[in-house]
Amino acid sequence: MSIIDRATSGQRIAQSGKGPKRLAPIPAKKREDRSILDDIDAWEQESPEPLARQPKSAARQKVSDDDVKAFGENFLPAEEPAKAPKAAQHQQAKATPPSQHARSREFSFDYNRLEKFGFITPKFRRSRISEEFRLIKRRLMQRMSLSAKKKKGQAGRDDRNHVILVTSARPSEGKSFVAMNLALSIVFDEGLNVLLVDGDVARPSMSKILGLRNDLPGLTDLLLEDEASLPDVLLREKDKSLSYLAAGAMVASATDLFGGDRMETLVADIAERYADRIIILDAPPLLASTEPVALAEHVGQVVMVVDAEKTSRNAVDSALDLLGTDQNVNLVLNKTTVGNRTEQFGSYYEAYNQAQP
Repeated sequence: MSIIDRATSGQRIAQSGKGPKRLAPIPAKKREDRSILDDIDAWEQESPEPLARQPKSAARQKVSDDDVKAFGENFLPAEEPAKAPKAAQHQQAKATPPSQHARSREFSFDYNRLEKFGFITPKFRRSRISEEFRLIKRRLMQRMSLSAKKKKGQAGRDDRNHVILVTSARPSEGKSFVAMNLALSIVFDEGLNVLLVDGDVARPSMSKILGLRNDLPGLTDLLLEDEASLPDVLLREKDKSLSYLAAGAMVASATDLFGGDRMETLVADIAERYADRIIILDAPPLLASTEPVALAEHVGQVVMVVDAEKTSRNAVDSALDLLGTDQNVNLVLNKTTVGNRTEQFGSYYEAYNQAQP
C-alpha cells in the first residue's frame, strides 16, 4: 500500500491571528457533520436568486423546456434537427450511420462557482491546493501506461491503472472534493482527457458541484436499460477535455448492478475504448455502503480519503479490510492542520497569486 501525503479539503485557506494555519475554515456547524454539499446548499439558499430560478441567457434561448427539465440551466445541448414523424424515423434510423447517432451533449464549467468552493481553476495555477494535487496526481500517473502522446488502443485490455476509484471510510471525509480536484488538475495541467463518473447513487455530488441538476440520466440508466448507450448520457465540457457521466436514476440496490456482468462489460469497454483517457469514479464510503466494494473490483487503483481530524485508525483498518489484498490502494490524508514547520507550498505560491493581475 502506498501513501499519498496530503490533500486540502477547505474552501479557502484561513488563518487566525493565533495558533496554526488551517487548510479549511471551521463553520458554525460541527465539521464532522458537514460536507461540500452542505456548503453548496447553504450558499444557494442564501443567494438572492438561486441558480435554478436564474433567467436564461440570450445564448441559451434555443434550449427546450425538456432539456432544461432534464439537464438544468447550465447545460448546453447540441443542435439537433427537428423530429420527423415516427414512420419516417424508422426509415431514417436504418439509413443513418451509427456514428451520427452518438452525439454527446455539452456543459460549461462555472469557474466562479468552482473557485468559491475551493476547487482548482485555471486562474490559480500556482497555489497550495494546486501543488498538493499535483503530488497526488503524479503518484497515480506513475503507475499508468499512459501519456499525453499515447495513442488509443495501445494499452492492454487488462491494464486498468488509468481507471481510479475515489472513496473514503465514512461520509463527509472529502472524497468528492478530492475526486473533482483530481480530475480538474489532470485536465488543466496535463491536457489529458478525463472521464469523471459519479458512482454515488444514494448521494450524488458531482452534478451539484458542477451546477447541474441531480436528475441527469447516467450510470444506472446504462446498466438498467438495454437500449441505452454511453453517448446518450455522456456530457462533455465545452472547452476542456473532460467528459462527465452522472450517477443516474436511484435504484433499490446499486450493489447488484455494480457487481453484475453488465457493469464489468461497461467498464471493460470504457477502459479499452478510452485507453488514452483517465477515468475517475467517485464512490460511496466503504463503511456506509457495499457499493464501493463492488465498484473496486473493476478499477486499477483506489484512492481512499481519510479525515485527519475525525477518522479513527480502526475505521481506516475496517475499510481497508473490505478491499481485496491485491488491490492498489492509496491513502490521502485530508483536512490536516498545518503548522509553520510542515508548511510546503504556502507563502511561496501565495506570493505568486498576489502578483497575478
